[in-house]
Amino acid sequence: MLKYDAVPGETIKEAAAAMSKMANEMNQQVKCVFNDIELIADVGCDLADTIVAQFWKESDRRSKEYAESEEYKKQRIEMDRKHNERLSKQKAMLDKAPFQMSLMDHRLWKVAVETNKDGYGSCVVRYADKWARLMELQMSEGVALESCAEEMAHLADDEGITGFMYGCAVGILAKVWLHGESLRVWHNLDCQISNEGEKANSTGGILNPALLNVRVGE
Repeated sequence: MLKYDAVPGETIKEAAAAMSKMANEMNQQVKCVFNDIELIADVGCDLADTIVAQFWKESDRRSKEYAESEEYKKQRIEMDRKHNERLSKQKAMLDKAPFQMSLMDHRLWKVAVETNKDGYGSCVVRYADKWARLMELQMSEGVALESCAEEMAHLADDEGITGFMYGCAVGILAKVWLHGESLRVWHNLDCQISNEGEKANSTGGILNPALLNVRVGE
């Protein structure tokens, strides 16, 4: 039996097609372990979809098995405990924080709120508001923005925002919040891989092309 090694980044569909081709060309069965699941391509089998179906069937079986395991139940209990602790901490801090962030541009903030009432956009706006207020609380206690921004970014997230949404929130705050410029500079340096953040800071940009997808007015 021949062995096929999937390359990094290869999808199951691509691996299945390569296995099927190898089996038919070499006239031997081909084995491949993809995401810890062993798959076999038989000679004469030129339907990669069959191998893909086998993979997803076994993947689903394992997922269901794990979901019913004691290990998963314990993990869920611990995750729920940490989530509830975070929510309690967030509420306690927001109760002490300013009722509204210190706005640099009231009109633009109003535009952002009014034009993002859909589920996605409104989530970004709510997140931006909580994040800014939490950072302001920290700064009022003598903590530098650069020292609390990341921790407060996580604490503010109680709706499961994506990286895309996070970048949008940075873009909104950079335009409306009193400390938005400091946040923009920190964000660019925090996100950069080489020196693109420094370049963005020098031009007034933000490392987030997705910013254009959330409307914050002109």
